[in-house]
Amino acid sequence: MRRIKIRIVLVFTVLAGIVGVIINIFTGPLAPKTSTMFGELNVAALNLTASAGMNLQALSVVGRNHTNREDILDALGLERGVPILSINVTDTRESIESLPWVKSAKVERRLPGSIHIILQEFKPYALWQRGKRYTLVTRDGAEIIDVPGADQSLPLIVGPGAPQEAAKFFETVTATNAELASRIVAAVRVSDRRWNVHFDNYKGGVAVRLPEDNLAITWTHLADLERDYGILERNLSFIDLRIDGQLIVRTKKNVTEDLTTTESPDIKLTEATEQQEI
Repeated sequence: MRRIKIRIVLVFTVLAGIVGVIINIFTGPLAPKTSTMFGELNVAALNLTASAGMNLQALSVVGRNHTNREDILDALGLERGVPILSINVTDTRESIESLPWVKSAKVERRLPGSIHIILQEFKPYALWQRGKRYTLVTRDGAEIIDVPGADQSLPLIVGPGAPQEAAKFFETVTATNAELASRIVAAVRVSDRRWNVHFDNYKGGVAVRLPEDNLAITWTHLADLERDYGILERNLSFIDLRIDGQLIVRTKKNVTEDLTTTESPDIKLTEATEQQEI
């Protein structure tokens, strides 16, 4: 360790002398030829530092949870043994921040021979489905990366504008009735104005059409219907709560059920004859 310190001191002493020479060249009669000379001197100086032990030998990364190790190495494009002072930390940081999972990065050059990287990765909030395409998105709606298929640990959202409005929607329904909100398997944004929510399963379960306004009030109403009448366990294809004071439902094909026996006295219960989407 003592030898390394002595060598580093010697290197910086030599570099100081080189800087003095360079200044003299730029201000002297050889100024027109300085461009090529400067490049050669720069290479010579870097090689001198490398021979003194100031070359890349180690790379450390913290904060990496999703980013592949190979992707980081490819983005850096560095080889062991290169002069560590030749590494541009700004360019290195920008290369790393171009990776899909990386929100921000900090790059530190630690003499004599290591580069330390601190990553802040995006946190996936929901899974956005567009046909057969699934994309992880952040809480504020930014796209992170496409994934092969559904992730049961994340809310599934569908439709244009869904990523930007999902957090507000889920926060509202969870704050209103968390137990009911936990049963949502998919939320579909309709015309970028309102939501349809699916329970049990996306394609075979019951869908609930929610209004554009008064979401919390409607969600409380739905929770009451489920508590008192078990409406989500009925053989229904959809429940329409868009019209205040009315409950419109459609039964699944080839299913007959008497819904009027559980009609709430303050609700107008209507069975839909045809399905419409607004």
